[in-house]
Amino acid sequence: MKKLFFGCLATAFLFSCSGNFDKDSIEGDVMYNDLLFEEVDAEDVTMTRQAIGENNQYQTNELNLSIDKKIIKDARIGLEVENYSLYRINLDSSINKANGYISSDNLDKNDYNINCQLVIRIPADFFDRFISTLEKGSEKLLYKNISARDVTEEFIDIEARLNTKKEVEKRYIQLLSKAKNIKEILEVEEKLRVLREEIESKEGRLKYLKKQVSYSTIYLHITQNFEYKYEPEKEKNFFQRLFKSLDKGWKGFIVFLLFLFRIWPVILIGLATFYYIRRIRRKKKILTNKK
Repeated sequence: MKKLFFGCLATAFLFSCSGNFDKDSIEGDVMYNDLLFEEVDAEDVTMTRQAIGENNQYQTNELNLSIDKKIIKDARIGLEVENYSLYRINLDSSINKANGYISSDNLDKNDYNINCQLVIRIPADFFDRFISTLEKGSEKLLYKNISARDVTEEFIDIEARLNTKKEVEKRYIQLLSKAKNIKEILEVEEKLRVLREEIESKEGRLKYLKKQVSYSTIYLHITQNFEYKYEPEKEKNFFQRLFKSLDKGWKGFIVFLLFLFRIWPVILIGLATFYYIRRIRRKKKILTNKK
């Protein structure tokens, strides 16, 4: 029993001193203890190994959980519906319930179909549930494409660079307070200006990524097809068309008269010019006959 006690005590001591080590080293230590304490029961050694393995697995899971994944989800979905108006009412209600909003809405309607292109922004937590809601009210799923982008690495990189630049900015501010002449002040201020622009750029990119991660984008195409039927255009009877033509003719005549009154100076000049040219020709004709 004493050997068992000292064996367990030695194993615990080796485990506490090892700090960060991998699974292979743990198993090696246990095997080494097996050789030192041959009289220790095999069941006790197995239990010790299981306890160490569970602790190592716990540390690994804790490390994975400490990294908050940043995933940007997008979806492109095409749906054919039986009644666009009714489907749109239910869709708008679902968007409001999910605390989402429509950033773009384009509708095209003709004799053959209705086509609506929507860009919907939905909180990432409601993304999967909202996708299933879209499909429930549709008559036919035309296409569906869902993509996910992991921007965790970029997110961490920007935050690290941003923190570094802010630390450098603090040092420049300290240098600015210690500047002795105008030249040094201007040099430090120029460095601060460039650094501030870089910080603002990184902060803008980080803000954009946060918004993209928190809200997923859904590009939704809704269509409703019609059975096209030719309907001839109804025309008025003969007398109605005759009276309409007379009315248009009379209005055209009035417009023409008003136009003539508007250009009366031009008409007078034209008549005077015509009379003068005719008179000259008549004189020439008389002179020619006398000869």
